[in-house]
Amino acid sequence: MQNNHAAERNLSDIQDLLACPACRGIFERKIDTLVCRACGNVYFIREGVLMLAVLGEAETKPSAHQGPTRESYQQEYQQLDAAAGYNLKYKQHVFKRWSTQREFRLLDRLLSSQPRSHTLLELPCGGGRLSSAMAKFTDLLIEADIAMGQVQYSQQHSRMETAQIWMTASALHIPFRDAVVDGVVCIRLCHHLHKPEEREQLVVELLRVARRFVIVTFFDYNSMKNIIRRMRQPIHRKRQKYTMTVSEVDAIARRHNARLEACPMLSWIGSGHRYALLVKS
Repeated sequence: MQNNHAAERNLSDIQDLLACPACRGIFERKIDTLVCRACGNVYFIREGVLMLAVLGEAETKPSAHQGPTRESYQQEYQQLDAAAGYNLKYKQHVFKRWSTQREFRLLDRLLSSQPRSHTLLELPCGGGRLSSAMAKFTDLLIEADIAMGQVQYSQQHSRMETAQIWMTASALHIPFRDAVVDGVVCIRLCHHLHKPEEREQLVVELLRVARRFVIVTFFDYNSMKNIIRRMRQPIHRKRQKYTMTVSEVDAIARRHNARLEACPMLSWIGSGHRYALLVKS
């Protein structure tokens, strides 16, 4: 893990890129805080972590068959112990390890298709499960998550030589100015957003802060996994997945001066997730 002096240098490198997540105002740096010059909001720096998350956002009221919400996630994984248990599952379960290996290969394929980044934002970073797959493609890896426990886990278990900085942040209110990081990687968040407009808002917000490209995953409505789930729904009565189509993602990208350059499946049979590479014009 990087020492405090290295973390301080990295913060200085990105301070001019940051913006208030509430109003997008410019920050003034104080000893252990960032103060927004426009709205006056104060954000703390704790143990080398920038506390820039917008917490407690309104959610669609969950039904009995809905999965976890963003709010429940941020509450559950604020503590380090809970985050450690979450990340341990990906190391112990054989199918999750296989899935992680496929994700490493996809990230390598998509990131290597783009010029090297100076700054790369990973949001959400979770406990850093996929961070090492991104590190070799950037000079500075910015790791962010809504849950403090996940950020702390990532911070404590990082063994990479690439410079890193950690923060709490919401992917729907990213605390950066427009087009200031080279790329943004957003894995396994979109399918947790209940409302179609939230899923679109996510893609738009990622494109807003990226200067060159975005990699975002979504659960494909037309995937074999989702088709089977829809066919079995009257019997098993599981909730429908929160999905998007490839054409929907492409249309959003086009409306915001980007193009869908690649959209591979994580697995044609075992998963409905796609990795979309959106490249800005």
